[in-house]
Amino acid sequence: MPNKTPAMRVIPAFFICVILFIETLPVHAEPYLAMRSGFKCSQCHVNQSGGGKRTDFGVIYSQTNLNMRLLRSTGKPVYFDGKLGQSISIGANLRADAISVFGYQNSEGDKGDFSNSSRIPEANVYFLFDVIPDAFSIYADQTLAPGAGNREFFGLLQNLPLNSYMKVGRMLLPYGLRLRDDEAFIRNETGYTYNKHDTGLEVGFEPGRYSLITNLTENQLSAVGSVTFRRFRLGGSFGQNMRKRNDYVFGTFGGFNFGRFTLLGEVDFISKIGVDQFAGLAEVNYLASRGFNLKAVYELFDRNRDISNDRDAQERITLGIEPFITQFMQLGIFYRFNRFVPLNIPKNQDQLIVQFHAFF
Repeated sequence: MPNKTPAMRVIPAFFICVILFIETLPVHAEPYLAMRSGFKCSQCHVNQSGGGKRTDFGVIYSQTNLNMRLLRSTGKPVYFDGKLGQSISIGANLRADAISVFGYQNSEGDKGDFSNSSRIPEANVYFLFDVIPDAFSIYADQTLAPGAGNREFFGLLQNLPLNSYMKVGRMLLPYGLRLRDDEAFIRNETGYTYNKHDTGLEVGFEPGRYSLITNLTENQLSAVGSVTFRRFRLGGSFGQNMRKRNDYVFGTFGGFNFGRFTLLGEVDFISKIGVDQFAGLAEVNYLASRGFNLKAVYELFDRNRDISNDRDAQERITLGIEPFITQFMQLGIFYRFNRFVPLNIPKNQDQLIVQFHAFF
């Protein structure tokens, strides 16, 4: 990459070593929380592939293990289980961002100016109807912002042989690490974001430490497999556009936890209409104290693997803090360094991102 600072040269090499180390091991909440706890996504989320409404365990865990302090009322801790009755429960997520984009000027004199903006990337309400407890349920994930619509609506058969399940209906498509940040290269460039949903069938098997999830819709086939241990996990993914045979993606992901450190990474090989691309992410999290997480992320996206990186590759480094203020609230403050070819002004402008997250 042109005009790299020393940090932009050294840090990528460090994170590449991290990913290589992950992949030599003998072997989704925000994925780093799953890595840190040693749980599968299905332990804490109704959607077995991650994201959306929390299970009873997930509700208790998020309100008792993640927070810096307990919000109290009349001297007693406040808890919320979302149950409206014996068979109906609800949940919700609200995220709001404030973003400052800093100025940049290249050697040609072209420049981008400082700007501020705000957005609501997520406002969702979840409904779970336990028709037959622990056997059959109906699940709905309704988006209120940034645009109103239904994200998921499916019937779920669970606790089948081999701890398997079956989903039929509209659902998010499984692939890789289900990061909350849809702008991450491994999410946005592979196409498997929180906007990637379709109607179809999903079958999953989760015996013991193993997990295999396969999803088939009219337009897409995707599969994710992984093995999970207490301190580390390793997995792989595949996705195929059923209408365009030369439009597919495959990759591997993994992570491990030791002490206060949690590391995770993913690499993806993407083919779009005959153009081979690459997306990678490596992330380090450090639990400074209860409820206070420090994060460092390196990302790389190569738009065409047949062209040298200094002509078409994009890099990002994100540094930040994530305090869980109470059992219902999380804040995030991140500074993102962006590097791309100098002529592309917007993708060279650094960003300060302040996030607010309320959930139950």
